Amino acid sequence: MIKNIVPHLVALVTFVVLSVAFFAPQLQGKVLRQGDTVQNRSMANEHKTYQRELGEPVLWTNSMFGGMPTYQISTNRQGNFLRYAERTLRLGFAHPIGYFLMGMICFYILMMSLKINPWIALAGSIAFGFTTNNFVLYEAGHLTKIQSIAYIPLIAAGMINAFKKKYLLGGMLFALGVGLNIYANHVQMTYYFFLTLLIYGIAQLIVDAKNGKIADFAKAVGVLLIAGVIGIGSSAVNLLTTYEYSKDTMRGAPILEKTASVGEDSQRSSEVEGLAWDYAMNWSNGTLDLFSTFIPRVVGGASNEKLGSESATYKALRRRGAQLGDNIPVPLYWGKLNSTSGAPYFGAIIVFLFILGLIVVKGPVKWWLGLGVLLTFMLSMGKHLEGFNHFLFDTLPLLNKFRTPNSVLSVTAAMMPILAMLGLVVINKETDRKTLLRQLYIATGIAAGIAAIFALFGTSLLDFSSPSDANVEQLGYDLKAVKEDRMSSMRSDAFRSLGLVLVAAGLLWAYLTQKIKFAWVVAGIAVMTFFDLWTVDRRYIKTEDFLTQRNYEGAFEPRPVDQQIMGLEKNRGAYRVFDVSSRSNPFENASASYYHNTLGGYHPAKLQRIQDVIIYHMSGSFNQKVLDMFNTKYFIVGGQQGAPQLQQNPAALGNAWFVDTINFVPNANAEIEGLNDFNPRTQVVVHEEFKDYLSGFAPNGQGTIAMDVDSYRPDQLTYQSNSSSEQLAVFSEVWYGPDKGWNTYIDGQKVEHIRVNYILRALRIPAGQHEVKFVFEPSSFYTGRTISQICSLLILLGLIGYIAYFLPPKLKELQTAKVEETTAPKKVAPKSKRRNK
Repeated sequence: MIKNIVPHLVALVTFVVLSVAFFAPQLQGKVLRQGDTVQNRSMANEHKTYQRELGEPVLWTNSMFGGMPTYQISTNRQGNFLRYAERTLRLGFAHPIGYFLMGMICFYILMMSLKINPWIALAGSIAFGFTTNNFVLYEAGHLTKIQSIAYIPLIAAGMINAFKKKYLLGGMLFALGVGLNIYANHVQMTYYFFLTLLIYGIAQLIVDAKNGKIADFAKAVGVLLIAGVIGIGSSAVNLLTTYEYSKDTMRGAPILEKTASVGEDSQRSSEVEGLAWDYAMNWSNGTLDLFSTFIPRVVGGASNEKLGSESATYKALRRRGAQLGDNIPVPLYWGKLNSTSGAPYFGAIIVFLFILGLIVVKGPVKWWLGLGVLLTFMLSMGKHLEGFNHFLFDTLPLLNKFRTPNSVLSVTAAMMPILAMLGLVVINKETDRKTLLRQLYIATGIAAGIAAIFALFGTSLLDFSSPSDANVEQLGYDLKAVKEDRMSSMRSDAFRSLGLVLVAAGLLWAYLTQKIKFAWVVAGIAVMTFFDLWTVDRRYIKTEDFLTQRNYEGAFEPRPVDQQIMGLEKNRGAYRVFDVSSRSNPFENASASYYHNTLGGYHPAKLQRIQDVIIYHMSGSFNQKVLDMFNTKYFIVGGQQGAPQLQQNPAALGNAWFVDTINFVPNANAEIEGLNDFNPRTQVVVHEEFKDYLSGFAPNGQGTIAMDVDSYRPDQLTYQSNSSSEQLAVFSEVWYGPDKGWNTYIDGQKVEHIRVNYILRALRIPAGQHEVKFVFEPSSFYTGRTISQICSLLILLGLIGYIAYFLPPKLKELQTAKVEETTAPKKVAPKSKRRNK
């Protein structure tokens, strides 16, 4: 029994050791500064602070864009007990160690489901976990994407087991994999992977139809559908709220009718269903970008690739008198993406073994993986393969909700090692070595040939130019030197990949010609693959990149201008800030949101109405009326020496005010355009859909209403009103409705409120002194939480029950086999007869 467990223990220990070795600074309390993580922490600081203080979910934040739900800022996981499974799979380690560890564990489980030799499984799991694409994602802060990809092998394991008629095991793994994958909350990766599963289903259907096993196919599909529904249901608390929210975002249906009055930008999202093609297709791979999966710096690697003192750029800058350290960032990338943090490198040996697997492996799994990789490559090209991708974009449901098509290569990185390892299994088991040698020569010729072309002829075939080269010299670089480094980087990496392919092919050749044992092949490939990926990974995440916690927290220290504002205000709920001090777009930067409620911010799924207001009233020049009605009390602007400076806005209207004039308009376009010519202090622009609400009502604007700042929390806003007659109050808070969660109470009695000025809230308030309260309590959250509790418990209890029922007999079987082995009589070889002399 021990003998059977040892390989698995070795694998587990290896995963831990390698993850800890790479991310050793984590155990010293150090952290890696990641761009997207810094942004996310800034945008999430308000509601997370209140959650810690209150001990309950806070589902709305006023920190960005005048207010928005928190559903896609922080993943909503209340009631989802799969968090215990997630912690188990990462063995209690936090990220990054925990994330890379659980990815390798999940891949190993898949390999075991495929009955693959544990040592091959170990090699494949390391290749999957240390794929450079994962490290580039982590360096950029795409944590949910890494988590989502880590669970893909569990989904695959469940599917394959179900079609092998292991319905219970397959269903359990599929439900767990789907549940954890969606728990990670990167639905785009889930969607892409499930597109490839359709290929597997078709291939399996063809095979089963030929063999008269349609009933088995139907059973497997039924099991997977039920398991999938349960897995999806475990994240209902997040999915229901997100689905509800998505209808009101840039990715939902348009509110405005098409018009040419506001220029090209309006076509991005305001007037199309989902995302507009041009906006969604940003970050589309070119053909050469795809070869980065095989040759890391074939198009330069990263937009700011670190090069040392031997580089042409380093030497050119030194000749100009620049004072430089050991390494400098060079704009090496020259592919079709706008920019990139690094190469999506899968490993030269893995790509070679994948090609070999396409030739030697048989069956529906091969067709799934081969065609799935091809599909993801084509999807990643986006606008650079326009005919194919535009058809899918217009045809497939939900595809037009996603952007950055190059990100689909994260799914490719999960699929390619599977077929690579299956190819090794065939090489080990197949007896027709003559045929295998011929197939090996073909695969080697393809892989080595591609690398050789780039190594020997790439510098003469390609121009190494980028559309952004016009800015290179403005940044102080010597463009000629930069291009020289692009050439040398491509050439050296091409020779590197060529060498790795030839060595791996040599090992396989030596085995097939019976010169070495297969164990040496696996060991050699495992070591070389690990060395290959580790060294490329270190280009993007180095030990010295980790910061002490104190230095990391320095990124969130308030600037003098922030301290100035906080000295003037006792509560962030009493004002808004508009930060235009940096060169970046104020609607693409969330740093000010860490300390203040802002009108700007960053989020790829903004509410459609705020996006419309940005396009109509804050692009180019700012509509002061709109700024005032959002209670924009402070502007942060650039100073003469670059230090941000504070400007106060005395015209800011406060949290709430009474108006005396109602301007009805017939449609949404007139509603938003009406903000150009009105006095927000005394007038409101109201869509005629709310005429009944205001029927027979004549406000005079007399009285007072103000927020109770002392009781402020983002999802519960309290106001005190006092007037001698019924009034219409306008609130500087974003409208999100109807019936999406914002409930209004006057003295504890629930009442209705309406939308005014295209994006704000308004309420009829009777005469006298009253407490007005807005409370965000979305029913989708409470319903989803209950469903999540039920479905996640089903998965966990089912998994525990399965292990408890099947593990003891399996262990007993292994123990019995061991006893029989030790007690069986030993066969004694007959003694050789001595010759008579």
